[in-house]
Amino acid sequence: MSDLKQALRAYNGKAVSILSEARVRFGEGDDVLLELAPLIASQDGYISDGATWLLKAYAEDGVAIAPNARAAILKNLGGVASWQAALHLCQTAKFLGFTPAQARAFADWAAAFIDHDRPFLRAWSIDALQHMAALSPNIAPLAEKALKQARDDKAASVRARARKYEALKP
Repeated sequence: MSDLKQALRAYNGKAVSILSEARVRFGEGDDVLLELAPLIASQDGYISDGATWLLKAYAEDGVAIAPNARAAILKNLGGVASWQAALHLCQTAKFLGFTPAQARAFADWAAAFIDHDRPFLRAWSIDALQHMAALSPNIAPLAEKALKQARDDKAASVRARARKYEALKP
């Protein structure tokens, strides 16, 4: 087992200080990001949640995700089982710099969460779809459908996310 995976194994789903310490310990090189990619689909404890939290933290701080790491993330999306991990990935979508084909694959994955039980995940899946549509125009119908559905969602957080994108339209 890698040192990074072992460090993520210590994460209990709550103490993000463990994740912050792992980030400092392992740095932010391409090798760490590439090592995180398969861990997003881990079924072992909270490893998936921790790996996606780290990816999100790196991306939000402007760390560039190399093309091979982006491809590895896409390859492992199908194994993401945790709603928290899916949430982190949807929140990270705008930073990943996908190609149009990669954006399509990510959009297809994110669209599965439009009807999720968790409102916050619904809201962020809609956000991810809007960002993917900006990268690949053929995603626009899917993103618009999700936005239309979000306008009438029972959760205020989802409706608020929809209003954000409505306000941006010309």
